[in-house]
Amino acid sequence: MNLRSLDLNLLPVLEAVYAERSLTRASESLRITQPAVSNALSRLRAHFEDPLFVREGRGVKPTAMAEALMPAVREALDRLRAGLEPRSAFEPSRSTRVFNISARDAGAFMLAPVLARKLQAEAPGIRIAWSQVTRSAISGELASGRLDLAIDVPGIRGADLEREHLMSTPYAVVVAADHPMSDKRLSVEDFAALRHVVVSSRREGRSYIEEVVRANGARITPVVRLPHYMPALEIVRQTDLVLTLPDSLVSGDGLAALTVDMDLPGLDTDLYWRRENSEDPALSWLRGVLLSLARPSTAPASA
Repeated sequence: MNLRSLDLNLLPVLEAVYAERSLTRASESLRITQPAVSNALSRLRAHFEDPLFVREGRGVKPTAMAEALMPAVREALDRLRAGLEPRSAFEPSRSTRVFNISARDAGAFMLAPVLARKLQAEAPGIRIAWSQVTRSAISGELASGRLDLAIDVPGIRGADLEREHLMSTPYAVVVAADHPMSDKRLSVEDFAALRHVVVSSRREGRSYIEEVVRANGARITPVVRLPHYMPALEIVRQTDLVLTLPDSLVSGDGLAALTVDMDLPGLDTDLYWRRENSEDPALSWLRGVLLSLARPSTAPASA
């Protein structure tokens, strides 16, 4: 790359369009006009002799050239920002940084609202972009800089990953309030014989409750499989199906908790980040905030 012929002020535009997959959202993120983003992108395309981004639906997607460029661009911009912002200079109350966090359905439900409240009170200029990245892609997304943090189950591998235990989530079993079994204590076999709706982010493979029931010597055949808990809860309210879910997600009327003679292990969740970013003052601050918000929710319930 001939840096003398490239205006380095264009690189944040390249980064923003890549992250947002939209010229409009990129302009909002950068706080410049959309024509300015388009003009910068035109100059980048001319320099690299590549479209860099092509239309996809209502947004854009990167070309192979853009994908190849981004790790180096992200690393260069991260190092520049770190060099220009001494550790002691990070002030959450004045920051306008955008953080990209991946989390599963339950993790986002439990943490996003309390984090939003804290940021509103202490760091109103900071923005959080939540997403749900597949587990196999988390390491690469963190390495590329498209993600700052990931919240997911333990065991995700990556040579450049750091992790810390975030929280443990107990599970509950619910049915509609008028379900004929709502006031009965069930054996594992009776529970397995019920009609189940299961939630899993994967299209294939056994869900959490299927694994637990198999470990107890029985099997269930789900009637409905969904990637999110909120529609699953509404299905339970309107049918005779049973749902196993993190107990913090059980809310609203029309539900009853089932008692089953079966151990339901809690789900452990870890916080992941890129090792190179361990000393980033802003990310260190955000990790500390998430840990402080999550840890109280794991305290044992009083009898």
